[in-house]
Amino acid sequence: MRVLLLVLALGPALAQGVHVVKPGETLYSLARRYGTSVEALAALNGLSDPNRIRAGQKLVIPRPEDWPRGFSLSPYPLVQGRPVWVRVPNGARKVRLDGVAAPVLGGRALLPVGATAAPGLHGLFLDGRRVPVAVVPGGYGTRDLTLKGEKAGLFDRAQIRRERARILAACPSAAGPARWREPWQSPVPGAPVSAPFGERRRYNGRPGGYHAGMDLAAPAGAPVLAPAPGRVVLAEAFAVRGKTVVLAHGRGVCSILQHLSRIGVSPGESVRPGKPVGAVGSTGLSTGPHLHFEVRVLGVPQDPRAFLEEAP
Repeated sequence: MRVLLLVLALGPALAQGVHVVKPGETLYSLARRYGTSVEALAALNGLSDPNRIRAGQKLVIPRPEDWPRGFSLSPYPLVQGRPVWVRVPNGARKVRLDGVAAPVLGGRALLPVGATAAPGLHGLFLDGRRVPVAVVPGGYGTRDLTLKGEKAGLFDRAQIRRERARILAACPSAAGPARWREPWQSPVPGAPVSAPFGERRRYNGRPGGYHAGMDLAAPAGAPVLAPAPGRVVLAEAFAVRGKTVVLAHGRGVCSILQHLSRIGVSPGESVRPGKPVGAVGSTGLSTGPHLHFEVRVLGVPQDPRAFLEEAP
């Protein structure tokens, strides 16, 4: 019933992405047939036990065989909150997913996948042609936070929107060539993650959306380093984000380093990986010293782990 409701919610235009299980078929055989993994099929269909499917059951599936020649995605299936490289056929100029478009450079485009993108089939548009692609859950948890005193007064949605708009305006909208070739380094080497990307949050009992970055626990004054080659496009103090540095890395990718105790760079500077750009602090809406490390692709927050673990 759960899968059938998901299929109905996806609409008739996506009916081609539904497989009716035949006698003798297993999730393993279906994963091989459709060029995906057992784990992806189980996540896409909400199956708690991938070993138990039955004849007549309807499964939502990715459909790589429907893709145009020369088209590929990495990683695939797409994961909530993780960017995807799109390799496109010769001549394609633009790709679009969930309203976000990326230009094609060198036969490839880097597209963000929203952290709240609904699991299931989505339409990726390749110069107007619709290609069905699958999105699976990112496995994000929840957290309740309590803000006291003057910190509670900083939870101002209008101010948060203004600061976000200021940062997005500073990040280049044109996706030029990527400046990085290797996996990024942590901006605070060795610091543990105190709050991961994507967790759904409540502040003093009020819904606060999801965590758009990764928090790194470190003492006040610890150096904050550039995670990858880039250019400083913003360096200033905000009421909510505190002292903030924003770096542009090409391909529409920006990293945001906030709650700093001090800023050590100026707009227009080029930085190499490991260059100090500031120091850990607790300025703005913060409950203690830490670094909020955020990465946006074409304005959409993405899990920084995707850049730290490999070179997307």
